[in-house]
Amino acid sequence: MKSIQFDKNKWEEIDKIDLRVDSVNLIYNEDLTINFVCGFENLSRGRCELFVKEKNKKTIDNLFIHSDKALMEVNVFFNDKKIEKLLHHVSLKRNSSKKIKITISTLDPLMVNQKGDLYVDSETKIRINEINWNIPLI
Repeated sequence: MKSIQFDKNKWEEIDKIDLRVDSVNLIYNEDLTINFVCGFENLSRGRCELFVKEKNKKTIDNLFIHSDKALMEVNVFFNDKKIEKLLHHVSLKRNSSKKIKITISTLDPLMVNQKGDLYVDSETKIRINEINWNIPLI
């Protein structure tokens, strides 16, 4: 994300990021990955790529904010059964006018100003507390 001048009086902490899914891609190399290309609902600029990958013992759901470009990367790890269910529900979505919405709750807060600009002074990696999916079917 672009570095924004910090003014303490105009910034507030948020611990949720709201995303709107613009496209979904399936990447299948050695492992299966679902790539959700998203726009922000509660931030004013940038884009987000959310990757759903297969879980192993060392994986932790996380959010990575770039300091040199307007990009946030989210890595979420599910077991095979949960990935299968997510793919099933995404494939059932038939109404193209209603977008899939994703809400990510973080363990550490982010700083946002009144315009919706995210404060970033260096690359940041934050653990994800919870992720909620809203997939409209009709």
